[in-house]
Formats: sequence, C-alpha cells, structure tokens
Amino acid sequence: MLDRRFLLRGSCQGALAVMGLPFLDCLLDSKGKALAASGRPLPTRFSTYFYGLGLTKQLWVPKTAGKDYEVTEQLKPLQPLRAKINVFSGLRVAVDNNPNYQHWSGVGASATGISPTKMSQFDSKTIDQQVADVVSRGARFKSVAASCAGDARQSYSSLGGANTLPAEVSPLSLYTRLFGPGFQDPSKGDWKPDPQVMLQQSVLSVVADDRKRAMQELGASDRSRMDQYFTSVREAELQMQAELQRPEIEAKVAIPAAPEEMACNNALPNLRKVTPLMSRLAALAMATDQTRVFHMSVSEPGSQIFIPGDSLGYHQSTHEEPIDPLLGYQPRVANYNVYNMELFLSYLQELDAIPEGDGTLLDHCLVYAFTDVAFAKIHALDGIPMLTAGSANGRMKTGYHINGDGSPVSRVGLTAQKAMDISLESWGSGSMETKSPFTELLV
Repeated sequence: MLDRRFLLRGSCQGALAVMGLPFLDCLLDSKGKALAASGRPLPTRFSTYFYGLGLTKQLWVPKTAGKDYEVTEQLKPLQPLRAKINVFSGLRVAVDNNPNYQHWSGVGASATGISPTKMSQFDSKTIDQQVADVVSRGARFKSVAASCAGDARQSYSSLGGANTLPAEVSPLSLYTRLFGPGFQDPSKGDWKPDPQVMLQQSVLSVVADDRKRAMQELGASDRSRMDQYFTSVREAELQMQAELQRPEIEAKVAIPAAPEEMACNNALPNLRKVTPLMSRLAALAMATDQTRVFHMSVSEPGSQIFIPGDSLGYHQSTHEEPIDPLLGYQPRVANYNVYNMELFLSYLQELDAIPEGDGTLLDHCLVYAFTDVAFAKIHALDGIPMLTAGSANGRMKTGYHINGDGSPVSRVGLTAQKAMDISLESWGSGSMETKSPFTELLV
C-alpha cells in the first residue's frame, strides 16, 4: 500500500533524484520545405482559431462552389488572402442523443469530431492536441494557447474532459512565456544552451524500478492518472531536450522588445489592438520553433464582444435584435460578424508577413478556424461556417469554396489532419464519425 510520503527515487550521476507523486484516489478518503543546414523539410505548423457566434448565412455563403466562387459581403475582409483560404459551407453538427448545449455543442464537435456529452467539456483531445502529439517533437513547447480577450478560460485546446489548457491572457504574458527567461534566440550567432537546463536530468529513467512497483500496486483509475502524470513529466523532459538543441529556422525574423501592459477584454477597440499583437507573437513563436501548434481565441462561445455605447453588444443582439423585414437578417449582428472576419484576417496577415523558405510562414501552416453556431438567434447547428488557411507545406490546395451539402463538420477536421500527414482513417464518433475527407483539396 502506498502512502503520501512515498517517493520515486534513483541515483543520477551520484546524486539522489527524487520524484514526488500527484494525489491519487488511493491516497484520499472516501469523499475525495527543406532547411538549408540539414536538408530536413520545414516543419508544418498547425493552428486553431476560435471566434464566437458564427456568420449570417445570407451574407457569407457563396452561391457557387470551387475556386472561382464570388466573394460575399462577409468574406470581403478576407479578400487580401483569399488565394490562401478555403471556405466550407453546408456543414452541420449531429447531437445524436445528447442535448444541444447552447454555444457549446458546435465548439466541442468542431474541435473533437464528437458531439459533447457534457457542457463545457470535451469528450476527447481537441484537434490541435491530436496534431501536437505527432508534430511537436523537437519544439520547445508542445503547444501554446492565447486569449485576446484576457480570460485564461477562453481556451478551446484540451486534453479531454475538464483538462483545458489555460490561455495566455495578454501580449505581455504571451511574450514572457515565449521569449522571457529560458529563451535563446536561434537567429543569433552566439546561441548556446541555457546552463540551468543542462543541469537537469531525466528523472523517469533513474526511478524506473520504483515506478514499475508503484504501478503494480495501484487500481485502474490511479494507474490511468499516473500514466497521465508520467506523460506530462516526459513532455517536460522533451521540452528540456529541445532547449538544449539550437532550432534550425529559415524565417527572417527579429524578436521585438516586450510589449507594454494593455487592456485585454471584450471591447472591440481593445481587441483591434490586442489581436494583431498576439498574432505577431504567435507567428514569431512558430517561426522560431518555440512551438509548432498554436491555439488562438478572440472570444468565448456566445461572444460577449461589444462596442462601447452599444447597450446590447454582440451576444444580446443575436437574440434581441429583430430581423429586418426588407433585408431578411439582423443588420447589427451582421456588422459584428464582419468585425470577427477582420480580426481573423489580422491573425493570418501576421503569419503571412514572415518570409520563410520559398514562401511565407502561412504557406507552411494550416490554420483551422471554427465557431459555435450557424444562426445564433436560435443556436442552430446546421450551416456552421468553417475556414482553413495555409497550404500545410503544399499538402492542401487553397482558394476554394467547398459546399459540404449536409456533411458533418468532422469532415473538415479529418481533411486538416490528413493534410498534416496524421495517420488516421476516420475521425469522430456516432453520427459525426467520418471516413471521407474533402479529397479534392488534398495534394
């Protein structure tokens, strides 16, 4: 029987290595392209991008499909990068026997391919984490998340269940995480490993016997918890290994000075200042191989974005603004939709502004943009807009409008993972499970 004082111990270079344990059930009571230097291909980066409350169907869905689709009113903000963006319409979320969790079912299904069984929880790892498991080896951070509205809970990157990864909440906090203590600029000629990292050794390897014994004495739930714990420790060790090797980069970048403290909230004027800064830091993080997977959110589901002086704001407008009888839609809501696309463009422009290899950072990325609803007034899950950007190092065709014709949103997720060279035949579960990527987009 284990007690709380039990530690895993081993010898490392003559010194004692000690590894504490997490709290377990058995310890609680009953209530408880090619790189120039090496010839290796440029890494393909992956990013998810979340914005709330969807778009207005009458104003965003192109009438024609394919590469020569007409640019609609709400897609106009994306016109500067149209050739690098794919637009997906006609997609739906099937809830099966689960409720339509307002403003959550669309999030969970788009991020995991699974209709959520609980409010505010994911039923598996989100797509960015599934990709990170494959592509992040060698990067300093397995993944990074950021919230432009200043709320750490506005992260839709998760290991499953309630294990949501907290977001950085300001340009300064994101800068400190990426380029603060421990960062070595790989573009500088005097790069050298951090001495503090060099002193750290693999604890798991020196406590192998005690680890094996401990696992044999635990129940199934505690073995699962210990596996998760050891996985997180191993990921920390892989991060240390990455910090001991100089990243090979091709991007032409310079690390700026730290940004000032600034207001980060749902006010649109602040989001227009914060989002480009956060986006620039995200781009620099991926360009310098600090991370290959990034999650960005500009709001929560049921977005509370507002314009100062607007008594309703975005979310309340979707429910209280009447549908104009002549226009056939809610004009105030439609304006907020456009603002969301403008913010999305600012993210993509920062990725596209960094020259790398034979193109830009965006060309070597795949950005997966999703939202929570189609028609927000009734929390509709039919016709959810989806977008991707970047060609994933030439593995994804771009510049297309794809009419999903009632397909589940999981088809876009499967297509994205295929473009990222993830080995899987299907994605999702229940009515959301699909074995049919949009093959017309895959190279």
